Amino acid sequence: MEKFAKIKRIAALIGVILLVGMYIVVLIAALGKWENAHSVFMTALYATIVVPVIIYILQVIYKAADKNNKKDGQ
Repeated sequence: MEKFAKIKRIAALIGVILLVGMYIVVLIAALGKWENAHSVFMTALYATIVVPVIIYILQVIYKAADKNNKKDGQ
């Protein structure tokens, strides 16, 4: 398996674990009628957008850095 594909899968898995864990916390907050359930929901909504974007940016940076390393090594 290609090195980049392996890193991509690991990043995606970490993102999925973070998002699922966060959704579980939101569900518990809603069912438990926490006072700050709205804030927890808004944070989860924000992270639903931000986490995948950060993972994508890190992948692009890694790919660019790896490309530069290959050029320098040749």
